[in-house]
Amino acid sequence: MKMTWLKRKRIDVDNMTAAVKDNAVPVIIELDNKSINHNLVDNRLVTLREPTSISAEQFRILCTRISQLRQDSSSYALAVTSSVKAEGKSFTSLNLAISIARDFDDKVLLIEGDLKNPGLYDYLKHPPGFGLTDVLEGKIDLDACAVQMFDGKLSVLFAGRTTGNPSKLLSSFKMQEIITNAREHYKYIIIDTPPIIPMADINIYSTLVDGILLVIQAGKTPRSLVKRAISSLADDKVVGVVLNGVEPIQSKYFYGSGYDSY
Repeated sequence: MKMTWLKRKRIDVDNMTAAVKDNAVPVIIELDNKSINHNLVDNRLVTLREPTSISAEQFRILCTRISQLRQDSSSYALAVTSSVKAEGKSFTSLNLAISIARDFDDKVLLIEGDLKNPGLYDYLKHPPGFGLTDVLEGKIDLDACAVQMFDGKLSVLFAGRTTGNPSKLLSSFKMQEIITNAREHYKYIIIDTPPIIPMADINIYSTLVDGILLVIQAGKTPRSLVKRAISSLADDKVVGVVLNGVEPIQSKYFYGSGYDSY
């Protein structure tokens, strides 16, 4: 995975591609499917399983840059999305949240915001149960169903029960209330949102957050879809791009065989 930072600038796919070719930005490798261990915590959680790896180090860099965005504000809310599904937004959201809580010792709330196709529980081997849908419907309080990690530094609110019409729930006053209250208790709120295409939910989330991080799958996501997705987002909300799925050989060229050799 590769990251480029485009704070408060219109993202240009051609310029971003040029930056990738020039190797001007950090590189993160996502573990391939063969290396995934499903026994305990998923191996894709590189910030937990491989804390000295290149990938984990790149997430720490991402944390640093997001902390710079927070500046003097007491909290910062970030939506993580992608053009289409399966580009790595959940992988990015969870590893970023873990790194903030574990490496930076700051309190973070991770919200699984995809109420149609949730899957975050699979990363943590946590059985589906109560979650955001249930909180929005008033069935349970956030504190009662959020999973605590790292002595409460990280709280994870799973999606909960799936719903066919998430926009109705997400656009309610209750959702605004959740974010407003969370800002009083957490320095960072990260929302793993649905993909931009074809869902409309990102338009709702964009009104609730301070910034949007776009994840793009390298070599797979058609350029036309990336441009279409970017054009649908407000210029002042997109704070950066993560390019996921960069070939390992490219990373070795820059970092050697591992972080320790860098």
